[in-house]
Amino acid sequence: MSPPHRLTEEEQLEEYKAGSIRRVRLKNFLIYCDVEFFPGPRLNVVVGPNGTGKSTILCAICLGLGGQPPLLGRADDARQFIMHEKELAEIEIELAPHKPESPNAAHQKHIIRRIIDRNKGSERGRGAGASTYFINGSSVPLKKVQQLVHEEYQIAIDNLCTFLPQDRVGSFSGFNPQMLLQETEKSLSGSQ
Repeated sequence: MSPPHRLTEEEQLEEYKAGSIRRVRLKNFLIYCDVEFFPGPRLNVVVGPNGTGKSTILCAICLGLGGQPPLLGRADDARQFIMHEKELAEIEIELAPHKPESPNAAHQKHIIRRIIDRNKGSERGRGAGASTYFINGSSVPLKKVQQLVHEEYQIAIDNLCTFLPQDRVGSFSGFNPQMLLQETEKSLSGSQ
């Protein structure tokens, strides 16, 4: 009996829809000292007892994709997500690329990295300026990350129908039928 066929990286990429998260790496982020996750191409479920960091992963995904802390309903300053007694936290997210337009073209991966520095940003600005962003290793402004995430991949992390953090469930359940319809339509159309 021959061993099972192992997929090449190109074959693995074909399994993922463009914009799917292929990898998440966290350093000094809340309870995670240094960890890397490799979600599969379809539905992923994170399970574990209370207090083991399930919601922390969701927070990291939101912040790593250019979201701001108020979206999470947990804190209003990104520096509050830095592990106790550490100066920097790092979030790195690799998104599955769009399919190449020609058969011989390479896939264009996007790796988004956010570094949060406890010593940057103003106190009155609630940590504004505490983060540095990178796409594929090049420093970019937050706006570039948000454009890539929203416009190129149609990921709407500010829409509670597509991204519902645990601490925002109460907000979502308080929507009236018109608000629910508006948010649902936005999530289906890919618009804001």
